[in-house]
Amino acid sequence: MEFGHVKVERKAACVMRDGITLYADVYRPAEEGTYPVLLMRQPYGRKIASTVTYAHPVWYAARGYIVVIQDVRGRGDSEGEFTPFVSEAEDGYDTVEWAAGLEGASGKVGMYGFSYQGATQWAAASQHPPHLAAIAPAMTAADLYHGWMYTFGSFDLQSCLPWAYQLARDTARRKGDTEAEAACSRVMSDPSGVLAQLPLAQGHPLLEAYLPAYFDWLGHPAYDEYWSRLNWLDAFKEQPVPALHIAGWYDFLLEGTLQSYNALQAQEGKPDCFHRLVVGPWTHIPWGRKAGGTDYGPKADGNIHLEQLAWFDYWLKGEGGSALKERQPVRYYEAGSGVWVEAEAYPAGAEGDSRWYLTGTRLPANGASGGGRLAADAGVEPGRAADVFVYDARLPMPLRSVLPQDRSAQQDRFEILVYTGEPAGAPLRILGAPEVTVSCQVMDGPTDLTAILTQVTPAGEARFLSVGRTEIGASGGISGWETATIRMRPLAAELPAGSMLRLELSGSAYPLLLRHPNGIPLQEAASQGPDALQIATVAVDASGGASWLQLPIFGDTSE
Repeated sequence: MEFGHVKVERKAACVMRDGITLYADVYRPAEEGTYPVLLMRQPYGRKIASTVTYAHPVWYAARGYIVVIQDVRGRGDSEGEFTPFVSEAEDGYDTVEWAAGLEGASGKVGMYGFSYQGATQWAAASQHPPHLAAIAPAMTAADLYHGWMYTFGSFDLQSCLPWAYQLARDTARRKGDTEAEAACSRVMSDPSGVLAQLPLAQGHPLLEAYLPAYFDWLGHPAYDEYWSRLNWLDAFKEQPVPALHIAGWYDFLLEGTLQSYNALQAQEGKPDCFHRLVVGPWTHIPWGRKAGGTDYGPKADGNIHLEQLAWFDYWLKGEGGSALKERQPVRYYEAGSGVWVEAEAYPAGAEGDSRWYLTGTRLPANGASGGGRLAADAGVEPGRAADVFVYDARLPMPLRSVLPQDRSAQQDRFEILVYTGEPAGAPLRILGAPEVTVSCQVMDGPTDLTAILTQVTPAGEARFLSVGRTEIGASGGISGWETATIRMRPLAAELPAGSMLRLELSGSAYPLLLRHPNGIPLQEAASQGPDALQIATVAVDASGGASWLQLPIFGDTSE
């Protein structure tokens, strides 16, 4: 049959090595001929085809591709039981080889898609199917522990728990449980209740019935054999295929995408296998121009549809070679300047002195009106005491997203320490992950030390830039002084002259980060109830160069 001026074959059967049949829709160009294949494997229903971020398969088919959109095992019409990620390597290999043999196929297969559909690419590619020629994984991770579930060293409850209910909803529908499907949909529309409840691993009967994998994710807080089986990066590196990595500065899987690209960037490049990275001012959905209410301009989309098409045209058709090969490997959108920047590597080396010391006046550093300062000089203010904050796990400090939103109201709170720099005399360009080193002491720990970096505008707004956390303190009583290092979330921004850097230190950034209950190791939080939420006190030495903020700073944007 025809749809949108291309040929469509619905529910094409593909038999896996264990006899399970998976089903796909296949879109072909209207004209007879031989064409390469673009394959997407996804768990949300193949009709959607990730059109929340991608052009419909009709668009690719009209440009000379056979497009295959497949329901993964146990989803949509496909047979078998769905356990997230577990079968995607072998099933992906089998599907790639099946797709290469479709009528009219040239034998070259490329894979595309974002999020779970990106993970299916890494999984398949780790098995090295002979006919897989290139991939374009977007907003995803090849290492599910470090790049997805435990990016900040603690379970990403805010992202993973609502998503677990989404997956459970589709399983409930598949099994005809309309009541459970509706209940999951209610959680998805307002997840605040389940995000706040304790213990984390109990009180989810819908997940027990329809997505027990959630408890596996939560039940393995340290990297172990379970997670090593869901880390496809090392196996991929043994025999890589060209990969176009697509990321968003405000996407929750940003670090997973950058981790994969950095690992491949470190390998010696070859003419027949090179990789590219594109990072836009995007959230997970959509890839638009107004993330967080900020308009990034008409070029914010980065021509991403044509970028992907050019990638596959080169590797699957042998077209457009010189333009693609001669471009710099990295292209990213820089907030502030509003330009797309090309670079040889990510991140490039920092220029000049990029260290700001935590210091201050005789006033306590609690709140933005306090005496906390960021300064290039580590001088000591006479008579200055240690800065102290109290973190009550029952009333965690809020941070709901990584969007560039104003935090000036929260920064008035005295439960946090706030260190503000002087107005910049010239624009500052940042690319990469800030790092905070803090000399601290804990009473009634262990607990979390959370750092949030903002840009203070001349108008007084404090726009979010980055966040990070680490666990500090021994169990119970008063610990000794220790040095904590926090690697923060990567960013790319030009801060205009007159703006100021501001660093917050507290015990939480909830619900973006899993709140620490205090008094017990964070790994035990999943099995603890509300009584586990205690109070911890943290002292910070912000004198004599004991604590500092390190930033990757670059030159100006003039051409």
